[in-house]
Amino acid sequence: EVCELSWILGSVTPMGLLERRHAYKDKVAQGTSADHGLFSYPVLMAADILLYNADIVPVGRDQKQHVEMARDIAQRFNHVYASEVFKLPEPRILEAVEVIPGIDGRKMSKTYENTIRMFWPEKKIKKAVMGIVTDSTPVEEPKDTHTPLFEIWSLFASPAEREQEFSRAQAGGVGY
Repeated sequence: EVCELSWILGSVTPMGLLERRHAYKDKVAQGTSADHGLFSYPVLMAADILLYNADIVPVGRDQKQHVEMARDIAQRFNHVYASEVFKLPEPRILEAVEVIPGIDGRKMSKTYENTIRMFWPEKKIKKAVMGIVTDSTPVEEPKDTHTPLFEIWSLFASPAEREQEFSRAQAGGVGY
């Protein structure tokens, strides 16, 4: 149904809306070929969002534009067909996960190849984890807990574990 809805939504989506997309402009500027898949990806995302008639869509900060475009496409569809077929969902961005850091400190992205894949072999996961960017702060010195290592780890830790480990790190005497 997502593919079918994507086709239907594509018939009412203005070209200008797709051309203004940040990711599209960035990829083209980097020399990526502007194929149909790259160009029409927001319509597919809109179909995936709108199909369920959700009021709220949990996303990271970098995905907010997908929800905004889904809203634009839904408004256009509702206008063209003079009906309220699609709800206009709102993005919900939780502060704790608004941007997931990659192992190199940039935003986690398959494009940057800075991810840790769940189904990798254990050796490959260990190598990726050991490659997470840290700094040269001596063991006895306090550690900055706003680094990729702590931020990635904190996604899996309970609030109590985070509080305990952050306190230990900020007191010094802990190595990476």
